[in-house]
Formats: sequence, structure tokens, C-alpha cells
Amino acid sequence: QILSHDVERIERLITDYSQMLKDEVALSNEKMQIIDLKNIISSVVDDFNNIYVEKRGIKILLKLNNDINEFKILGIENRIEQIIANLLDNAISFSEDNKKVLVEIKKNEDGKIILKVIDQGKGFKEKKLNKIFDRFYSNRPDKFGKHSGLGLNIVKNLVDLHGGSITAANNTHQSGAMVEIVFPKV
Repeated sequence: QILSHDVERIERLITDYSQMLKDEVALSNEKMQIIDLKNIISSVVDDFNNIYVEKRGIKILLKLNNDINEFKILGIENRIEQIIANLLDNAISFSEDNKKVLVEIKKNEDGKIILKVIDQGKGFKEKKLNKIFDRFYSNRPDKFGKHSGLGLNIVKNLVDLHGGSITAANNTHQSGAMVEIVFPKV
């Protein structure tokens, strides 16, 4: 059983690391365009709701500032989709069944777009939260073979590519974790 578990983890590491290296090469050929973050996030949230509401009762809620019609950023659409998908995968994997994940998009006073993904899981145990973005870092002893520890590192690299910043924190209002991305003003 231990051997099978370790082989599963090694396979996941090789697959994810290989994909990450391919992505890094492909990024050099991709062009940034002005895209609407709201449409991309809505699409990814709908896809995830179609899978996880029925499967585990987890509902992803999208919260927008209704005064703003567009949330334009300079970016690569499929990479933004990858950021959202990785963050939602992470939030869902730490959530119990029948819980909610909140995705919030807003603009700050400077016109920068802020994206937050907030779950109702156990939150982060780490004292230094920056290390969750390190390559191969994972804090999942019970599900270790299913995760490579590359997801949040990939997200951070893609956010950096888009000129943004990413931070993580425990949710102060209830249990759970929050990841916040700030995209620069177009």
C-alpha cells in the first residue's frame, strides 16, 4: 500500500512537472491581449459548479461589484483560466462536502483588479504563508499522492507573468483560506 501510494505521487510529480516545463516554453510564444476577467471567471466557475455541486454539494459563488461592467486586464486567456482552475481545485480539495467557495472580483481605488478565492476549509497551518507558493510544497498528508505541490507554484508564476501579485491568508471571519491576486491596471 505504501509503495502504491509513493508510485502514485511520483507519477503525479512527473506528469505535473513535465506539463509545467512545456507550459513555460509555450508561454514565450503567447501574446498578451486585453481580456475581460469577468467573462473568463464566470465560465470557469460555471464549469466547476456543473461538476462539484452534484458530486460533492460544493457550490462556487461568484461575487461581482455590479457597478462595474468590465474587468479588463492585459493577459493570456487560457493562462487566466488555468489560474482560476488551479485556485478552485485547491479550494475544493480542502473543503468538506456541502460547503461554499467564494470567488470575488472587484476594483480598488487605483483601478487595479482584485480577485479573491475564499474557501470554508481548515485554513493554512503554515506560519510563513509564502512557502505555499514554492515548487513541490504540499501540506496534504492524507491526499499526498493526488497532488504534486506544483499547483500554487504554477499560479504564482502565471500571476507574475501577468505583472500581478498573489498573497494567501487565513479567513478571519470563519474557518478557511483566502488567496488574493491583484492584477495591474490596463
